[in-house]
Amino acid sequence: MIKRGVVQRAGRACLARILRGGRSAEAPSCRAGGRAGRRAGRSLLRDERGSALVEFGLLAMPFLLLLVGTVEISVMFFTSAVMEGATREAARQIRTGNIQNSGDPVATFQTQLCDALYNVIDCSQVIFNVQTFADFGSVNMPIEVNEDGDIVNAVFAPGGSGAVTVVRTIYRWEFVTPLIGQAMPSGFGGHLLVSTAAFQNEPYNVN
Repeated sequence: MIKRGVVQRAGRACLARILRGGRSAEAPSCRAGGRAGRRAGRSLLRDERGSALVEFGLLAMPFLLLLVGTVEISVMFFTSAVMEGATREAARQIRTGNIQNSGDPVATFQTQLCDALYNVIDCSQVIFNVQTFADFGSVNMPIEVNEDGDIVNAVFAPGGSGAVTVVRTIYRWEFVTPLIGQAMPSGFGGHLLVSTAAFQNEPYNVN
């Protein structure tokens, strides 16, 4: 690349010739200076140093948001899978009558559920709803919330021997990554992870 000082000196010499008059500006030195300036301009246009840094600055934030959002959604689906397994394990204890025959069915069920969650999430934030129906065709368990977004129709009624029982666990997932919460479907005050198990209790003897 032509040094900046060379171009400046050639430009000053041509300017002095122009001020003195005549066609001396067409001298070889001026023509050489003009050619030097044009070459310097073309070199500057071709200079791409720093373009990678500018491109990285423009793409870094969207890329990081996408990366962190992907990780969080993966963790959310993993948590949902853990909840499915924990719900089935706790529901099995109702199906066999172990929960009903315990001294404190609610506490026993919650203990079974929390143990199966393996501390993946805060078990105290998991809402469980256990109801009994006459048959599978009459199962109806809507999620009802109050003005604060709290679920108000959660009950614990595991039923007796041979009863059709539905166990549902609910956990409200709060997104940390910006904009992901708006992109994901949500309702009832946030994105809910819901796991449901429907079954008929086995014949068992009441202690």
